Amino acid sequence: MEVIIMSANPNIRVIDNPVSRNGVPVWNRLHSEREDICEALLKECSPGSETQVAAPRMSNEDAMHGPNWHRELLQARLRKIDDALDRLMAGSYGNCSKCGRWIEDTKLDFDPAVAFCIDCWERMQTTH
Repeated sequence: MEVIIMSANPNIRVIDNPVSRNGVPVWNRLHSEREDICEALLKECSPGSETQVAAPRMSNEDAMHGPNWHRELLQARLRKIDDALDRLMAGSYGNCSKCGRWIEDTKLDFDPAVAFCIDCWERMQTTH
């Protein structure tokens, strides 16, 4: 059940137990993805894993990004998920971490770990 609590600021909403459009609670989606990433990282880092016993020759993708790029991507995603879980527990989930306005529902449905509204994200992309 999704409970929306409106704040004094009309651009900020607080949601208790948000549910995505497919009916799965956001908490469950985030934890499920977090589990998958942790399992992938464990496999990748464990002795005898394919990445540990692979031939020293680097693939084109590894050469372009470096040998640890996949692990770094997983770790970055894990940080985003942990941050989203923190926002969920703090009651600020769904509000932009930069401006505080509500993040569009379609964006949250696509990626429940998203931290910024479209306007702030676009501004950050043009400055980097």
